[in-house]
Amino acid sequence: MLPLYLSIEGLYSYQEKQEVDFTKLTEAGLFGIFGAVGSGKSSILEAISFALYGDTERLNKADKRAYNMLNLKSNGATIVFDFINFEQRKFRFVAQWKRRKRFEDITAIERLAYEWKENQWIPMESADGTLVTNLSYPNFRRTIIIPQGKFKEFLELGGKDRSEMMKEIFYLNKYDLGPKVSFLQAENNKKLENLRGALTGFEEVTAAIIESKKITLNDAKSSLSHVKKEHKSLEERYQKLVDIQQDKKDLANKELELTTLEQQSDSIRKMEEEISQFEKTVSNFKEALNHLHQLTTGKETLVIKIQNLKEQKLSLQQQLTANEEKLAHLLPDFNQINVFKKQIEDYKLLITNTELERKKVEVQNRLEKGQPIVKETKEREALLINNLEEEENKLEILKNKRMDTSELLAIENWYQTKDSVEKLKKELQGKFELNQSQIHELENQFIDAKLDIINWEQQLYSAIQRCQQKLSELAKEESDWRLKQELSQYVQNLHDGENCPLCGSLDHPAPMHAEDVTEHLNQVLSLKADLQLNETANNKKLQQFTKAATLRSDKMKLHDELKNELTIQANKLASHANEFKWKDFDSDDRGTFNTKKQTLQGLENDIKQKEIHIKNLRDETLSTHEKVLKYEKSLAELSNDIKILESNIQQNTNQLRVLNVYELLQIPAEQYPAIAAKIEQKIVHTEEEYQLLNKSINELHSKLASISGQYGESYEQYTLVNTQLGEIQSKINLLLTSFGYNDITEVQFVINKNLPVDQYRMKIQNHYIQISALRNRITELKNITGNEGFTDQLFEETETLYRIKKEELELQLTLTGALETEFQRLLEEFEKKTKLLTEFEKVNTRKENLETLARMFKGNGFVNYVSGIHLERLCEIANQRFHRLTKNQLSLSINDSNEFEVIDFLNNGYRRSVKTLSGGQGFQASLCLALALAENIQSMNKADKNFFFIDEGFGTQDNESINTVFDTLQYLHQENRVVGIISHVEELKERMPRSITVLKDIEKGSLVSTFYS
Repeated sequence: MLPLYLSIEGLYSYQEKQEVDFTKLTEAGLFGIFGAVGSGKSSILEAISFALYGDTERLNKADKRAYNMLNLKSNGATIVFDFINFEQRKFRFVAQWKRRKRFEDITAIERLAYEWKENQWIPMESADGTLVTNLSYPNFRRTIIIPQGKFKEFLELGGKDRSEMMKEIFYLNKYDLGPKVSFLQAENNKKLENLRGALTGFEEVTAAIIESKKITLNDAKSSLSHVKKEHKSLEERYQKLVDIQQDKKDLANKELELTTLEQQSDSIRKMEEEISQFEKTVSNFKEALNHLHQLTTGKETLVIKIQNLKEQKLSLQQQLTANEEKLAHLLPDFNQINVFKKQIEDYKLLITNTELERKKVEVQNRLEKGQPIVKETKEREALLINNLEEEENKLEILKNKRMDTSELLAIENWYQTKDSVEKLKKELQGKFELNQSQIHELENQFIDAKLDIINWEQQLYSAIQRCQQKLSELAKEESDWRLKQELSQYVQNLHDGENCPLCGSLDHPAPMHAEDVTEHLNQVLSLKADLQLNETANNKKLQQFTKAATLRSDKMKLHDELKNELTIQANKLASHANEFKWKDFDSDDRGTFNTKKQTLQGLENDIKQKEIHIKNLRDETLSTHEKVLKYEKSLAELSNDIKILESNIQQNTNQLRVLNVYELLQIPAEQYPAIAAKIEQKIVHTEEEYQLLNKSINELHSKLASISGQYGESYEQYTLVNTQLGEIQSKINLLLTSFGYNDITEVQFVINKNLPVDQYRMKIQNHYIQISALRNRITELKNITGNEGFTDQLFEETETLYRIKKEELELQLTLTGALETEFQRLLEEFEKKTKLLTEFEKVNTRKENLETLARMFKGNGFVNYVSGIHLERLCEIANQRFHRLTKNQLSLSINDSNEFEVIDFLNNGYRRSVKTLSGGQGFQASLCLALALAENIQSMNKADKNFFFIDEGFGTQDNESINTVFDTLQYLHQENRVVGIISHVEELKERMPRSITVLKDIEKGSLVSTFYS
């Protein structure tokens, strides 16, 4: 991840809102956050962790975290943290909570998360930082933000805890295959048991049994074929006898049917005679009788119709007479309708004139009120024009006093550039003098130690070598004197004339005295001790002056850089001084320029105020002129409106056609509408009555003429019907005589039978057809049955044999079908058994393979193995820097328990626990491991940049180690790494490319400086 922005308000000592722009800090690759102890530096890291994970190192949920984290002077706390994760996605995490009315009562902490999409922050469902960083909180504080007291945690973790951490960071759970193998074993064993159970049902299904069943089936099929042939032959004989028997039965039935039909012949003949009589009567009498009935009915209808028309004619004549009398009474008013309409038009004109007179009075009143306003507005306009001319003259005078502002701007820019260069030069001079003073102090250390500033190292090495040479000589001398001391013990045993115990000599001219030997040995030991002290002192001097020389070298480089920069700034200042070309001003004194600038600013303010005033006057004048024009136009329009109204009134008066104006003066104008409405109502009533009566009379005349016509027509029809009745009656009498009927009643009786002629004729025809067909069939059957040797005994014997053979065939079919079904079943079962056996072999082989895998993945052995590979890789990467930091004296390694150890090359490469490292060495090892972890995480997440923060450790390093550590950290920028450190050591600021400072104010709390050095 890469931080972008952080704001803190109300958290711990942060009373007011403080912001940190990480983009400016991370550009350098290495940056620092500095401040005194307790200023709130570490709270910055705690705010980031809390926003991401809702967890902190200092407090947990049981510690009333919301209350204790809230600043005592604040009513609420808010943390906003923006960053880019390893997928280059931009996120914002927010944590906020407030104080309620009671001081100790705090709201629940609300944590929110957003992602930047489509140029806006989109809320996320979860505010768990693990989802976007791919790290849990414990591993986040081990690899990204390392709080106080936790920097060495990863280095000193136990093997189990470190393996769990490696699992999470490097996703090693995918190698924890033991549970998966167990699950696969359970599934496979279950499948194996199912197959074993399924095979128990196939024990009797064998190839031998199937072959035996096949032979039996073939025998049954052969027997079935023989039985089928016998059955078919017997079936044909039996069927032939059945057909003959059936023909004999049909013959007897047909003869019986024929006898029955012949008995019905008499009734059929009677039916034929009845149908013949019915058809003759209907064909001759039915039409005449129907015509007679129609004429009789028509005559009765015409008699009723003639009577009704007679009554309607009388009623219509009475209505017509009454309406004609009403119309004669209404006619005078109807003839006056045009006069009435003209009166209404005149009254409408008079009503319009009344409205026009009212408007005329209103317009005259407005005209009289508007004339004084126009006069007053014109006077105001003239006054404004005079004021405007005076102010414009004054403005012109002020503008003539102006000078060229571009020249002043150029002068001011020259002064500002000069101030900037002088300020920078002064700062550089201060740093140069401080650096020079520090160089003198370092050189004085060499002078005080009587060392040449150039050849000091050679001097110290020579002194150490002389000490070592003298110590070597003294060691030899010490060995000689110690030998003599041992020999001196034998001197006491020497006696004249006796052999020496060492050499056997009898002569002892100068025996050695033990006191002399001891004295010389003590002198040698004393000289040796002095030389050892001298060598140790020189070694310390060598270490001390190596650091001093390195620091002096750095200071000398800085001295040259500062001197060069001072020269550049001096040249820049001189070149800038040559650019000053304004004779009226002094390059060293800004007083004249400032006075001129203030005067010009005052003049510009006066001109600006005057221009605003003139603009306002001009706007007001224009507005007043527009009002004058508007008012004059309005007065002209009002005068014109009065003339138009008077013209319209006169025109309407001239248009009166019926009414006399002078007579109307006696009637109030308010009554005109009512009078006009009354006349209009009378016109409407008269027209409606006239139209209704006229319409009614016309309709009555039409109806009367229609009824008169119908009456004449009906009477003529009545006469015609009487004539036709006489003719049809004569025709019917002739028919009765001709067919021998006594009267019409007998004819009507025959017709009323309404016999179904077609049905009777069909019945008669079918009777004769059936008799003919039966006679033919009987003759045919007699011919068929007479030529066959059929007997009842032969039929019964054949029938018995056929039934027996049929039962035998059915039995054989059943037996063969059962055998075939069983054979097919055995074949299918054998095929299933073969497949199950094949599957059983596969599953059983898989069982053996899974048992092998289970032994391989038992416990966490494989995961620990993979974790060990990652840890060894981490050691390789970390040692690239750790060797440099420790000058190839120490190296990190992993033991069989996946725990870190140190290889000490100063002690024959023996291994020892990392817990034996000093504080500074532990910091160096932890730093190298943290960098290695960050590099691995970056490679795994394919991130462009990786970032981690250190909140301790530099206080444990000496100057030389700090130099080496800083060289290592500076290389990280080239490797796309970003490292931030937190420290209270102010001297480290100078070594940081970028840094900010946290200050603790008594009133305002922690304040973050906004100046990035």
